[in-house]
Amino acid sequence: MVRTGEGPAEPAPARVAVCTLSSRELVEPLARLPGVALAGTLMTANLGIEEIVRALVRDHTVRGLLVCGRDSPRFLAGQSLVALFRRGLRPGSARIPGATGHLPVLRSVTRREVEEVRARVELADLRGERDPLVLSTAVTALLSAVRDPAAGDQLPTGGPDSGAAPYAPPLPAFGLLHPVGRRRPLENGIDGFVVITVDRARGRIRLRHYGSDVTPRHEMQGTRGETMLLGLLEAGVIEDPAHAGYLGGELAKAETALRLGLHYEQDLPLRPPGRPLRRGRPRTTGKERTTVADVPALEEFLTLVARTLGAEGTALDPHTPLGEQLAVDSVRVIELTVVLEEELGAELPDDADVARAAPADLYKALMG
Repeated sequence: MVRTGEGPAEPAPARVAVCTLSSRELVEPLARLPGVALAGTLMTANLGIEEIVRALVRDHTVRGLLVCGRDSPRFLAGQSLVALFRRGLRPGSARIPGATGHLPVLRSVTRREVEEVRARVELADLRGERDPLVLSTAVTALLSAVRDPAAGDQLPTGGPDSGAAPYAPPLPAFGLLHPVGRRRPLENGIDGFVVITVDRARGRIRLRHYGSDVTPRHEMQGTRGETMLLGLLEAGVIEDPAHAGYLGGELAKAETALRLGLHYEQDLPLRPPGRPLRRGRPRTTGKERTTVADVPALEEFLTLVARTLGAEGTALDPHTPLGEQLAVDSVRVIELTVVLEEELGAELPDDADVARAAPADLYKALMG
């Protein structure tokens, strides 16, 4: 189609997108700012990042992306997004180099699409910042940067089908390794199981090795995790590298707890004595100012619980105990407890039995 009698159309002004990670409360105020084309959250290092890439590919007016808000300490979607912008994707691989998030693998977007976005969109990394005033200033500064005429001449406008060769970032000199893997069942690695405790009265770490039939096998006491692990290896108690790594991590945690007076429980994150503090965000309601946790919607919470328990895609009944709906093992229950307490800030009773609790009861613990 040929236009007649009209001059060339004015190019649309450059705009920016905002990703608030898990901080939902920031989406609405930032979306209203002038020059913001898109605003939304990011929860996963795979499907969520794919949605962002597709959205940026569709809208060529977006020349900047501000990443802000609270990154999930468990899923690290924000860290993975920043890694994608800094390194792109390696040829023939769908995994994001340098990403430490949960399953940072992009299967439904191409490397060409990723490179088109990286070449056109300037990233502003403000992870952790949740002050709307600070972020408003950051949006204004990013808009000024991407709308600068001198800089604009250097920004490519062609999409993935424009015929231009995709930008190929230089490959790192180091071979990249990824922090993933699975341990074999513990009894296959050390013929039994190990219990690690901290004896504060004596200032010692105590490790006890039991056989599969709960028969006592070995006991070791010490103050340094490294020497205790070397002693286990020297005695031939453990030979499997994966379990050597596991015990090394647990002994290092126990040593840290002993030195700093922290609470230590095997397989759980370190924390100060007593219950963990509830992390929240300030919210103003009327004349009162209160603090509430970043609580997900119930449907999202049920999805998170199912995924953590290894039953992704299962529709959970909020009022039926988890153990009656799913076959869950103790490791998965511990993992769910960590997510509830350390990431979402739930106040669970010390004697809470998560496997026998209904999802609705766990959700109430998040609400306080």
